[in-house]
Order: sequence, then C-alpha cells, then structure tokens
Amino acid sequence: MQDEEIARQNRNPAIERMMAILSELERRPNGLGLKRLAESTGVTRSTVYRILNSLVAHDIVRQLDSSDYVLGSRLLSLADAVTVSSLSSKVAITAQPLLDGLSFSLGETCKASVYDRGFVVVVAVAPGRKAHALHAQVGEYLPIHAGGASKVLLANLPAPEVDRLLERTLTRFTEQTICNQDELRRELKQVRDQGWARDHGEFNISINSYAAPIRNRADEVVAAISVPFLAGRDAAYESIVLDAALATAQKISAAIG
Repeated sequence: MQDEEIARQNRNPAIERMMAILSELERRPNGLGLKRLAESTGVTRSTVYRILNSLVAHDIVRQLDSSDYVLGSRLLSLADAVTVSSLSSKVAITAQPLLDGLSFSLGETCKASVYDRGFVVVVAVAPGRKAHALHAQVGEYLPIHAGGASKVLLANLPAPEVDRLLERTLTRFTEQTICNQDELRRELKQVRDQGWARDHGEFNISINSYAAPIRNRADEVVAAISVPFLAGRDAAYESIVLDAALATAQKISAAIG
C-alpha cells in the first residue's frame, strides 16, 4: 500500500485528469457533454473544458454537432505500432466526415473497419441519433466471419489467407452465424459478385446491417463501411440503407485515392 501511495504521489495530476476524461469517453462511445464529463470524472467543469480544448486541438477528441464529445481518430495513429497498419489512420481520417453525414442522414450508427491479423477492427464511428442506434467504438475488434463488414473484408482477402482463416473453429454467435466452410465460401462469393454484404443477425440476432467495400486506386478493398440497424425493418428502409452505404463507400474510395 505504501508503494502504491508513493506511485500516486509521483504521477502528474493533469495527465490523471485527462485519462479520467478519456476513460469516460471510451465507456460512452455515443458521446458525453461537458457537464456530464465533469460530473462523472469529479474534475471541475473549467478544468474539463480546458483539457477538452487541448484534446480537440490534437484530434484526440472531437466534438459532435450536438456539442457532445467522442474519441478522435488521432488515437489510431498513436496506436498504429501496436494494432493496425498506417493505412487505417488514413481510412479513419478520410471516412469520418462522410460517415458523419451518413449517420446524420439515416439516424443510424455508421462504422468503418479494416482487417487486422485475423479479426476486424473498427477505425471510425459516427454515432446514430435514433434511440435504438447501435453502440460502437473505435478500436473494437470483431470476428472475421460474422457481420456485414466482416464478410466484405473476408471475401476480398487473398485466397491463401481465406483458407487459413477458415481452418480455424468458427464461433457460432447466433443461429444465423455461418460456421460451415462450404456455406460461408458460397456467401463470400456472392458478396464479391454483388459488391456488398448483408448481416442477417450473425453476431447479434437483433441487429442487421449492410456493408460496402472501400477501395484504393488499384481497386483493392482496404476497408469496409457498415450501417447496422434494428432487425425487422421493411424492404423499403433496407433499400435506403443499402443505397446510402454503397454511395458513401464510393465517396470514401474516391477520397482515399
């Protein structure tokens, strides 16, 4: 206990307060306002305000139109050496304003994800404003075989990498999860042929989604965007979501170059 007390005394109070703020934002991916951040961290409102201004200036945190704060894309570039490739930072920075526009238009949470060593990692999120919008956060790792973005990315990996991944035991998350290799390969071929994927509740039975590929100048799939929504929506709404996802993925692809 004495060693712990000495360690605490040798910490920087400003850094401790900053980490308290970042930890709260990590737990609340849809954002928190200044007042709520001050209350939840126990840091004075004026101090939280000054710290947030510095974090926003460095893109560690960004402010939404609602005035709430969420984690920013700069965190990805800081984490590149630990997690995903430097391309992920470019995808995140390029995709973010377009995801924000898509989320504002649909009211649903929108995500951009990349492939990383056998999994899918979320690199950009635009929180939805609907009450039932999915919660998602940057840095979240997801299975490679279940979900819209996962299938888009898996379908466009080199064949030897796909073979290696499908040799693993595929976890069944819901009754809709495709765990049979042959069935999954047929699904992946369909995703490649049509240029998009639909999640039928493969990771969460109550959540469906549409996902579309983000391509570089060489027409290689480098990322995917996905728009999750509550299961049970009608065909007209699903068509709107799919069209919007495809159009936004094309815009991001063009911007990445």
